[in-house]
Amino acid sequence: MLKPHNTLEEAITARHVIRMQCYKVSNQYWEWCSIHARAFNAITIDAPRSRYAMVELDLYGLGAGGFDREAGQEILCAILTQPLKPMSSFFVSPVYVFAIVAAKSAKMLASHLFCSAQEALSLDQITHEEWVKGELERTNAGGRRKSAFAPVSGIARPMAIKALLEDDGSVFK
Repeated sequence: MLKPHNTLEEAITARHVIRMQCYKVSNQYWEWCSIHARAFNAITIDAPRSRYAMVELDLYGLGAGGFDREAGQEILCAILTQPLKPMSSFFVSPVYVFAIVAAKSAKMLASHLFCSAQEALSLDQITHEEWVKGELERTNAGGRRKSAFAPVSGIARPMAIKALLEDDGSVFK
């Protein structure tokens, strides 16, 4: 069962924020992530006993250029192999990702998305000050400047999921 975070410290420790109707802690966490060059990761639920939760990853505040094609394919595959809510939407772009998944797998997916962002954008290899300085330092540290794929979105239908999972990567070309 997912329980909304009541303090910023809970969200920082978890590396994601669980929110319900009140967005106060979520807004504080988004600001903290922007200041400290970390990916904003949120799980939104309708009620504590919700069967489904929306998991999102937001990289807009980082100015990092977003995921490249390889990271995008990995994230799309991770989303599509989750127990998605039937007929719900999902979206994978270089700087924003969301999907509505079974609540029991929401924390695992949020953790996976966070780790993917940290690795793909080299967020944990440089300090916030180095990150803010500019493109040259980011590029030398391994972060990517520009994304290499167009956003992919869809409706969670078995045939669509199967087609995207069997895709040879042309969806990102």
